Amino acid sequence: MRILECGLRNEKKSRLSFTPQSKGFTLLELMLVVLIMAVVALFVFPRISSFGAGDLKWTARHFAGLIQYLAQESSTTKQTYRLYFNLENGAYWVGTLKGDGEFVETTDPMTSRRILPREVSFVDVVTPQQGKVNQGEAFMQIYPVGLEKAWIHLKQGDRKWTLVVNPLTGRVKVYDEYVDVDTRS
Repeated sequence: MRILECGLRNEKKSRLSFTPQSKGFTLLELMLVVLIMAVVALFVFPRISSFGAGDLKWTARHFAGLIQYLAQESSTTKQTYRLYFNLENGAYWVGTLKGDGEFVETTDPMTSRRILPREVSFVDVVTPQQGKVNQGEAFMQIYPVGLEKAWIHLKQGDRKWTLVVNPLTGRVKVYDEYVDVDTRS
C-alpha cells in the first residue's frame, strides 16, 4: 500500500525505453558500419585511381613538382643539382655538385632515390648536353641561374606523356602525347 506519491505519474511507456521491437540503430552499430566502410574504401580507392592514366598523371605531376622544387632550391642555396634517370629500372634520384667537381647523391628525403610506379616507365630523356637517351642513365642539370632544357617521355601501357622543362622558369609543361623535340618547345 502506498503512503505518499509525489509528482505526476504517466502510465504510458517512454519512446526511449528499450523494447525488443524498437526500430533504429545504436551508436555502436553505426560506428561499426562506418568502420567497415572505411576499411573497404582503403582497399578500393587505390585501385580506382590506377585506372586509366592515374599513375602516369601522378608521376608527371610528381616530376613537375620535383623539378620546380630543385629549381627553387638551387636558386636559393646557389647549389648545382643533377636529376638522374635510370631508364632500365625506372629509378630516379638527385645529386648535388661538391667542391671536387663530383656529383654526390643527396640525403634530403624530398629528393631521395625513388622508383616509378610499376606500370610507368621512361621512354627516353632528351637534353642538349646528352641528346636523346633511351637506355642506361640520363640526367638533366639544375643550375642556380636556370635549368637545362629537357624532354622527359613517360609511358604506361600504350599511353605516352611528355614533360617539357622550360630552362628559364623551371616550369614544366605536360603533354598527354609523345612530343618530339622539334615540334613544340
